[in-house]
Amino acid sequence: MAPVKVFGPAMSTNVARILVCLEEVGAEYEVVNIDMQAKEHKSPEHLARNPFGQIPAFQDGDIVLFESRAIAKYVLRKFSKSAGVDLLREGDLKEAAMVDVWTEVEAHTYNPALSPVVYECLIYPAMRGVPIRVNLV
Repeated sequence: MAPVKVFGPAMSTNVARILVCLEEVGAEYEVVNIDMQAKEHKSPEHLARNPFGQIPAFQDGDIVLFESRAIAKYVLRKFSKSAGVDLLREGDLKEAAMVDVWTEVEAHTYNPALSPVVYECLIYPAMRGVPIRVNLV
């Protein structure tokens, strides 16, 4: 079976979210870098994978997905059995509901609070060459 493809820079938190899931279940994958500075994420080729012109995008054969949390759930559903794990706890309704609750907390509370720190400390210095603005983090 050909490895799945994850489109986007591995340093992106949204791409990393998928890579962690792929590693956790031992799936084979290929990271296809998308050069954000060159605006590759706005190219017709990438827009066919992600109509919003964002990263990440994901391909597994003829299935193309976007949105990191949806991709992560797909990965965990597809590869968990072969890895012998049930990380989404889909075998137990109560446990699955708790996974959903904490996934929502991460999406709506944790991520918005942490995102500015990641941008100021990692993304902007690496991609724009600007110093970290400590007063903002």
